[in-house]
Amino acid sequence: MSDQSGEHIHSWDDGRGLRKVLVDGQPVTHVIWCDTKVGIAVVTDYPLKSSNGEHVDFHPLWGEITVVPMEGA
Repeated sequence: MSDQSGEHIHSWDDGRGLRKVLVDGQPVTHVIWCDTKVGIAVVTDYPLKSSNGEHVDFHPLWGEITVVPMEGA
């Protein structure tokens, strides 16, 4: 696993504002975190689901990850 700090790690609460996340050029929503260096994005389904009634289900997406800042965010 890569270093969990640096510009290649993005999460919803890292304080860098709103961003679009693309996996292999396709927009992806509900991203919890992603690593552009490794090429993984962890996302939730929408509507949110929970298999065990306690934690939200999530799954990884692998590919070329691109993160683009949104204007005015």
